[in-house]
Amino acid sequence: MSQINFHCLAGALALLLSSACEARDINDQYAVFGVGAENCAAYLVARDHGGTTEQRYHHWLAGFLTAVNNAGASTYNILGQKSMADILDWLEGYCMANPNTVFSNAVADMTAILYPDRQNIGAPRSNGWNTLIDEQTDRTASTDPATAAPDR
Repeated sequence: MSQINFHCLAGALALLLSSACEARDINDQYAVFGVGAENCAAYLVARDHGGTTEQRYHHWLAGFLTAVNNAGASTYNILGQKSMADILDWLEGYCMANPNTVFSNAVADMTAILYPDRQNIGAPRSNGWNTLIDEQTDRTASTDPATAAPDR
């Protein structure tokens, strides 16, 4: 995804998740790029056919969700305990009931529903920052003349 598209998407998501941010134009509109600009009926056709066309929607969705994770306040994973299969099933049902809705609006509606149950902190990772801090602490302790073991 190009840098411009990501920033536009992140701005739109920030608006969705924070009422203090006004990223839309004076008509409450914003630009949508890629398959997000198609309607739900087109998504359902792509889902029925599968293959590359369906993958475009999945990739667009993954980018949107990643942008929410990046731009959303206190958000590590907008999906919370939901799987991608759960999300795709929800979108299918939503789009069947609302075939003329723009796909990006369907995803934004889903995101608003998911937001209260999001994960707001990631699981600690091994070999991450904690390891770096521990290694620096160990190195400092072993080079501190007051705590270093005597040479033999």
